[in-house]
Amino acid sequence: MWGFISQASVKGRFVKRWALRTLLAAAVLVLGLVLLVLWLGHLHTPPLLDAALAKGITFTAPERLVPGPKMPPGLSIRRSNNNVDLIRFGGEYYMAFRTAPTHFASRETRLAVLRSPDGDRWQEEMQVHFSRDLREPRFFAFKGKLFFCFFDGGTQLLKFEPNRIHVCERAPDGRWTEPRPVFRENYVVWRVKTRGDTAYMSVYYGRNLYGKGDEGEVRLLRSTDGYDWEPISDAPQIADVGAEEGEFEFDADGNLVALVREEVHGGTLVCTAPKEDLTRWETRFTPYKVDSALLFRRGEDFYVLGRRNVAGPCWRGPSFLPESVQNAWSLVTYSLTRKRTALYKVNRGERTLTPLFDLPSKGDTAFPGLAARDEHSYWLVNYSSPLEGLDWPWVFGQLLRSHLYRMQLSFAEPAPVQ
Repeated sequence: MWGFISQASVKGRFVKRWALRTLLAAAVLVLGLVLLVLWLGHLHTPPLLDAALAKGITFTAPERLVPGPKMPPGLSIRRSNNNVDLIRFGGEYYMAFRTAPTHFASRETRLAVLRSPDGDRWQEEMQVHFSRDLREPRFFAFKGKLFFCFFDGGTQLLKFEPNRIHVCERAPDGRWTEPRPVFRENYVVWRVKTRGDTAYMSVYYGRNLYGKGDEGEVRLLRSTDGYDWEPISDAPQIADVGAEEGEFEFDADGNLVALVREEVHGGTLVCTAPKEDLTRWETRFTPYKVDSALLFRRGEDFYVLGRRNVAGPCWRGPSFLPESVQNAWSLVTYSLTRKRTALYKVNRGERTLTPLFDLPSKGDTAFPGLAARDEHSYWLVNYSSPLEGLDWPWVFGQLLRSHLYRMQLSFAEPAPVQ
């Protein structure tokens, strides 16, 4: 009996020691993770800003627009407001944005479409609600009509599940038509531009976007009516796992300049294509990711508004690790570093990007809308975590509140005739 008690006592001491060691190991692991998050959150690589190229470009102090007193009364606004677009049409301004509980997918997501005579006070045009996630609201003016497009996604919080692209138009009586699904399933609209009697839409294949399998492509589509879209070529313009957000613009002669976000390879492709063959994209890779880019032209100059990683290039992880582990490391560390919305200038001859300056922004930020006010200036609406709050790493900003801010972006020289 005494032997049994002695054995039980020894066993009890062993269990206590094992539990203590396990608890200590867990505490060390948690502390290590906290220190890693704090270290990543404070990483800072000074950008090589070009003051000479930025000369004569200014912006006003940001004004919080959403939520704010200039919104229509009764407009349903949630905690996370982002994905904004802006256009001037028929002498008025139209703005659309996504409002949801967080940056991530939700059945409660809505797209709000507003109108303003001056870009200051707004009235509601419509709200889009599918009981699914909704993203990438885009306006385009084509053949005297104002079109609006977007895509619907899934309902699972941490999954990217694009379903269909939808297009509608504003009728002469001021009402919007019912959204119509266009093109193929699993594609995401990024930008629509018009040239002559043709509209061009950039799309990317969103299924398995983050590196599963060999699927991934960016395509340029064309349409003559805004609803029936076809690829400009059988092959995609960019075929690469994780390729997305094909932003583009034309020069005065019809040559194309484009940017493609490389989610898996951790950077950006700067692309050009000649007007004689818009299917032939020449590319150059930069390890600096410019997410959610908006490309615009002033004469012969091309500028980009997009996200900048305060920590510098998008990390790929230790080279001796398998590529899948490097990709995971890259995504995690990128999410845990800080972000800004920045203005860049494109050198299309060399296919390079030069950052000019950061705009007031922090946390979850960068999906701007831009519309001309006059020959010198634009209304710029962008989203950001609260500017008066903490400088959160990106992922924390995505989970918390975000607002829309308006400012005026001005150039000293008037815009040449486009």
